[in-house]
Amino acid sequence: VRIITTYWNGKNKFDNYKGIPIIRLLDSKSLFGKLGSIFHLNNITFGLNLLLKRNFKLYQDSDVIIIPLAIGFTRFFKLKNIPIISCFLHYDRNVSLVNQFNLPIYHYLEKKQLKRHKNILTISNHSKKDIMRFYGIDKNYINVFPVGIDTTKFNPSNFSIKIREKYGENILLCVGPFLRRKQVHILLEAMTKVIKVIPDVNLILAGDGLLLKDLTKLSNSLNLQDNTDFLGFVEIITLLKLYASCDIFIHPSEFEGFGQVILEAIASGAPCICANKEPMSEIVGDAGKTFEVNDHEDLAEIIIDLLINREKLKDLKENAIFILKKYNSIKIAKDWSKYIEKTVKVYHKHKN
Repeated sequence: VRIITTYWNGKNKFDNYKGIPIIRLLDSKSLFGKLGSIFHLNNITFGLNLLLKRNFKLYQDSDVIIIPLAIGFTRFFKLKNIPIISCFLHYDRNVSLVNQFNLPIYHYLEKKQLKRHKNILTISNHSKKDIMRFYGIDKNYINVFPVGIDTTKFNPSNFSIKIREKYGENILLCVGPFLRRKQVHILLEAMTKVIKVIPDVNLILAGDGLLLKDLTKLSNSLNLQDNTDFLGFVEIITLLKLYASCDIFIHPSEFEGFGQVILEAIASGAPCICANKEPMSEIVGDAGKTFEVNDHEDLAEIIIDLLINREKLKDLKENAIFILKKYNSIKIAKDWSKYIEKTVKVYHKHKN
């Protein structure tokens, strides 16, 4: 296994992670920061850099190349007889003015790449439907492998008495990058209803993102400053404790390709509330509740009901074990491995 990536997620050209070599190549974002990602130039320039002779030597002996996003120029790999597996997380929607200019370019690159190489991995049936709907790709080329969960890391044993002492007996948790589609403002609006019934409720928000400052201002304007705590980015050790120590995990996002944080919370023993949209609602199952998407009043009612009726919370926690069986990380890793081996064999069989 060899990872070829860019400099924006590390400083060294050569790195090593648990015996896996990491090589970083330049792209426009590495050189010009956020400006370099306009019109997805970073994806295009990264793909272009892969074609250089000195960089091709880094992967020319590969049996298969797995690409986690659209990069452009992937026809080159086909010419070099290297099979490609493309990973698809979710279909991005135009939720901002910037995206209205950027996304059509990315969608064009993605459609070309998926149609050209056909071996597609995605993480939910919902994402599979998106590929078929928006890109017109035959379902037989799309394989669904959900994200697995490591229960040796995410589990109730990470419970923290200090967190309970600090935040009290009614703790809500929201985790993730604060982007527009995450709809965190819906949760804040719901909190104005919840505190009228349960004044000592506390909402912890862990994560960073473009809307962090705006959401903090909104919280203050709604007079929630005594009931909300924006932690910003937190290290994994802290995150594990937060998951295991909260009463309810809330994921107000209006759409996701999967919803990994939901799975992490369930594994940690936290009942979840999410919008009634796939794939989030599919993951939650009987280990949580769903609310009408973007309806803060419906969300508030569910939060109040669960915090008052603790027996319901207990039942949801007990259901978690049945949910987690579907997402065993070891089994999913083995399924991945089998699929990769099969892809390489089929590719070379047709080539010969």
